[in-house]
Amino acid sequence: MHTRKAGIQDAAAISCFYESLNASTKLLYAPHSMHRDAIIQLVEDPAYLLLISEEAENISGYQVFLKGTFPWERDRYQHYGITLLPSDASYAPVLSDSRQGLGLGKALLHQALPYLTEEGIQRLILWGGVQCSNIRAVNFYLSNGFRIKGYFEWEGSNYDMINTIHASRNHPASL
Repeated sequence: MHTRKAGIQDAAAISCFYESLNASTKLLYAPHSMHRDAIIQLVEDPAYLLLISEEAENISGYQVFLKGTFPWERDRYQHYGITLLPSDASYAPVLSDSRQGLGLGKALLHQALPYLTEEGIQRLILWGGVQCSNIRAVNFYLSNGFRIKGYFEWEGSNYDMINTIHASRNHPASL
């Protein structure tokens, strides 16, 4: 698997990839939209970093990073006693249905690290948190250095989770 920055030329393929996900997977990966125009906006906006991962020239996943965080996330973390910084980023990974549960999520995260270091990103927070009922995802994040920092309700119960990237080792704390 190879991970690289997405370009405008990738918009149609990423949109098709997203549309190929089953409905239950799309629900897990809400709240971001991945139609062609939204992808082009992400690629063109310097506040975002969009990485795609490919195997044999087929997209197997992507990762969206917002450099900085949304105001509502800053407010929630402030409530937990954590001040979010400009060097933090909101993180939204997506894996194809057929590639979930095979250890590729860790590979995606690991392959993103040089790009994050280059952008000066030092901590990741989960974009929109993770649904408490999504035990597999919660366990994935915990096993990859994310820590639960709080709980909130939005279309169900969710955990806010954060991970610090150790630049000296170029990986999340637990890798």
